[in-house]
Amino acid sequence: MHLVLGAGGAGTTTVAAAGAAGNRADRRTGRRGKTLLVTLDRFHSAATVFGVFSVPGEPIPASQQVDLLEIDTMAMLEETWGTVRSALAAGELTGTGVPGVGAVLAGLDPEEVLGMPGVESLLALRRIRDEAASGSWSRVVVDLSGGTDPFELLRVPQMVSDTIERLWPRHRRLAAAADNARIARVVAILDTLVRDCADVDELLFDTSAVDVHLVVGADRHGVATAERALSVLQVMGLPLSTVLANRVLPEDGSPLTTGAGAAGPATWWDEQLVVQAAAVERLRDITAGAELISVPWLSEPIDSVLTLRRLGVRLDSRPMDTVGPQAAKVERESGSGVDSIYRMSWRQALPDPSGLQLGRSGDDLMITVSGVRRRVRLPSVLRRCLVLGAQWDGGVLTVRFRPDPGLWPQP
Repeated sequence: MHLVLGAGGAGTTTVAAAGAAGNRADRRTGRRGKTLLVTLDRFHSAATVFGVFSVPGEPIPASQQVDLLEIDTMAMLEETWGTVRSALAAGELTGTGVPGVGAVLAGLDPEEVLGMPGVESLLALRRIRDEAASGSWSRVVVDLSGGTDPFELLRVPQMVSDTIERLWPRHRRLAAAADNARIARVVAILDTLVRDCADVDELLFDTSAVDVHLVVGADRHGVATAERALSVLQVMGLPLSTVLANRVLPEDGSPLTTGAGAAGPATWWDEQLVVQAAAVERLRDITAGAELISVPWLSEPIDSVLTLRRLGVRLDSRPMDTVGPQAAKVERESGSGVDSIYRMSWRQALPDPSGLQLGRSGDDLMITVSGVRRRVRLPSVLRRCLVLGAQWDGGVLTVRFRPDPGLWPQP
């Protein structure tokens, strides 16, 4: 599965469509066949690029080798939560007459359940999972544009699961379901949703089956976007396979003039080429390990498979090294027993070191990088330790721990 992401206006949908149209045998499976392009964009941008009419929620042929699926999350939410909505509207979950439920659900606003942050996005991700697991496609390309922050989207399964457990913990759901058949139906839906969260999360972060491609502009804003994306993807444990610098101007293009038709000491075109060259060089420096592809600027509208293929976009699969906390080294730095100092370290890009935040929640380390928080399960030896602090130096993030005397085994 190929995840294509980028900031608004970077041309992510067009690049994703071009990558899907440039169909080839998948390097992971060796299969050659149809590609499914999935988009969450409600403005039908992908359909416009292919020059076809879309049917939201249904795969349609966009070319001989590409089918297009535009996901309608609003319709999916309405369908999936119909049972819960009717039950809540009918007052069946007020807890009246159901032992043990009143204390849990009394005062719970139905909209708090139906409008849980991320539910719509989770349903979309679940549909993507189903298509990827169906075996109907040789490749699945997912366009993660459309106004949604792709990093927040990737966090949705964990966020929804945590929210459900906070609002209505599983042990209380099971107790309520045992006493009321109507509540049992709602509990079954929630339990399925929680299982889906775990399943989707496992798929999204399976680096043996998922490739991540970043679309940026060949300018200063594109460089800043790439720096942030790289830092967030690293802390999420997702290696960046490809960086696509979009709308790259040809160096041998016709120069433009400035002012009233008179060329100044430097034309607009020349200035843009200088900015572009510096940006491309910087992108090459900061995205070491990822392939850098320049996607040309085209003067004509991109509204057909022919023009899409002229962009020359490739979305290849290739082996990638483990990154982020999943690649962390855990070592005893000094001392022994309860006087030991342990360190956990990994390479971590930090465009804004002041934005680094660390926290502890049970057996998990909560890490915030560039405004995105990620929950990381600690190795067993560190779960019995207290966090001392963190240091970032030379591109390496080091978190130090010392044993918690109350949990550490005594000699």
